[in-house]
Amino acid sequence: MVPAGHEVAREQFGGDVKYNFAYEGNNTGNLTVKKNNNFIEFSSGDITGKFNTTNGNWVSYTYKNHPVLKSFPEPYFWRAPTDNDFGSHMPERLGIWRSAHTNRKMTSIKAGEQNSEGMKIEVKYELTDLAAAYTVMYYVINSGAVKVEAVFEAGDKRLPEMPRFGMRLQLDKSLENISFYGRGPWENYADRNTASFLGEYNQTLKEQFTWNYVRPQENAYKTDVRWVKLNSQNGSGIKISGLQPICFSALPYTAEDFDPGITKKNQHPSDLNERNFISLHVDLKQRGVGGDNSWGALPHEKYLLKANKYSYSYIIEPLKN
Repeated sequence: MVPAGHEVAREQFGGDVKYNFAYEGNNTGNLTVKKNNNFIEFSSGDITGKFNTTNGNWVSYTYKNHPVLKSFPEPYFWRAPTDNDFGSHMPERLGIWRSAHTNRKMTSIKAGEQNSEGMKIEVKYELTDLAAAYTVMYYVINSGAVKVEAVFEAGDKRLPEMPRFGMRLQLDKSLENISFYGRGPWENYADRNTASFLGEYNQTLKEQFTWNYVRPQENAYKTDVRWVKLNSQNGSGIKISGLQPICFSALPYTAEDFDPGITKKNQHPSDLNERNFISLHVDLKQRGVGGDNSWGALPHEKYLLKANKYSYSYIIEPLKN
């Protein structure tokens, strides 16, 4: 009745990735830095970048004169509610996080001097909706890659649990080939990932979206990721390497496209219109997606983000072709 070679069950052992990774990329190169009025410009080989020290924003980051990113990383704390989230009234309870990333005020910026490791730029913000501190440190290293370190600090304030701690950026839609080392091949979340084994996976942008949900919602996530690459047919693109396990999703839709607000709406995946860019989330973590039921139970305590301080870091570098 059971054919030879039929797999009854399988498990992966020794997959604990809760340790810091050593960066295996190239940190050698002839980095040159120029500070000119309100700008910092740098170059290393075919990589160039420009940073505005007045507003704390990136102006450009290019490889062979082509932009590496369509928009630069910004903090992001919200997720499109899942059906389980509506059951536990998450959109109302945690709604303060929906716009926390937009209502931020820069409080200081500090550009360090170039040294043997590269150059550091530190930008501090106040998240005005939360009265909490958020700091982003950019380390331009000798190869031209950029290390991003983000720190959230609520101090002694009691805030609702955080839906996610991470950043998001936009990429050109031509970067349709996606490879990563992490849990896969299908979507997985902190409390729903033991069937997704750690390994190296090669996929496409079209394979990311999960069509099985009747109503659009959070989807396509990957956890325990060491690195992810997105590249076009000619090989150009970017690589993001976590300095601890990271999570990501890459879709031609934004989280806002999946978010109906505080109540469910009669919407289906076929109602969505693809964007002309890839929305890439690079996170430390996201709250779990499931409770013990779908009509009120929260994810288990260890899958909730309730700490008053979170930090993580990753490195962005162009794929050289």
